[in-house]
Parts: sequence; C-alpha cells; structure tokens
Amino acid sequence: MPSKKETDPKKKTGARMQRMNIRKRTKNGPIKSAAPRKKAMPIPSLKEGDIRIIPLGGVEEVGRNMTAIEIGNDIIVVDCGFGFGGEGDTPGVDYILPNTEYLETNRSKVRAMFITHGHLDHIGGIPYIIDRIGNPTIYTRKLTGVMIKKRQEEFPHLPKVNIVEVEKDEKIRVGIHTVQSFAVTHTIPDS
Repeated sequence: MPSKKETDPKKKTGARMQRMNIRKRTKNGPIKSAAPRKKAMPIPSLKEGDIRIIPLGGVEEVGRNMTAIEIGNDIIVVDCGFGFGGEGDTPGVDYILPNTEYLETNRSKVRAMFITHGHLDHIGGIPYIIDRIGNPTIYTRKLTGVMIKKRQEEFPHLPKVNIVEVEKDEKIRVGIHTVQSFAVTHTIPDS
C-alpha cells in the first residue's frame, strides 16, 4: 500500500497539468503561453508634445529587439526581432517574441516600422507580429529588405509586406513626423 506521499504516476494533478500545458500552439502563429496574464496597469494618456518610448523587448537581454515610439496619435515601431530559446532557461523553445499587446490594442496608431539591420534578433519576429499590428510599411536598407522578403517566403499564408528601401542619410516622412536615417558600423552591411 503506497504511503500518503506517494501518488499514482498516471494521475495528473492540476499543477502537473498546468506545467505540461504551459505552452499551446495557435492555429496560424507562434506558441503562446497558457498561463493567465497579469492584469496590466493602465497607461496614462499622452499630453500634447510628450513622447512615449516603450521597449517591448531587448532590454537587458540579447534578442527580442523591438521599441515603440509614440507621439500624439502616431506610433513608430523600431525593429521586430525574436529572442533565442536556450536549453538552460527554456528547453524546447526555439524563439521568444516581444510583448506586442500594446501595439495590438493601438494598431490604428501604428504608422510605420523601421528595421535597423538584418540580424534575426531585429527581423525574426516580423512574420509573427506584423499582421497583428496592422501590417505597417517597413522602412529599411536594401540588404535588410531582401532578407525580410526572403524570410517572408517561408510564410505564404501571410499578407505581403510593404517594404520601402531607405538610403543612408535619407529623411523619411511618416505622417507629420520626419525620421532621419544614418549609417552605422556593424557586423552586417546596410546597418
């Protein structure tokens, strides 16, 4: 007769089931957490002239680079990467996406996405995120644009992305705002 501490290994407790089902695959997208979301704190309205910078990923970590810049009724997104899962912290997870809940809620304000360069920690999330935030125009350099288009071929069920090639030192008009591009030295051309 088993002691009180021993349990039937076939019997699945609520906690064990929760651990087993911690991640579930969605129909046409990435794996999403089955864990309940914490209630978000309300975000105050912007006052006229204020700029809100929202790091959605890539802070104190390598990967998941994505930042939203909100000015008035406009949001400009910079980068859309994914983080790399690892055997130490996240066994069985190939990649981790930034939290785009704010952009999804405010997708009517998203005017453009600027991609700084073609590394996956800056472009890897595009196929999983772009449609959820309104499929904004992507502005980037030529090589990065080619890399994004090539990657999108792996996702034929998604809407086509609109990519505008930007030259270094070019000024781009996005709504009432002007964005100035500039070249930087990095381990990949056209950064």
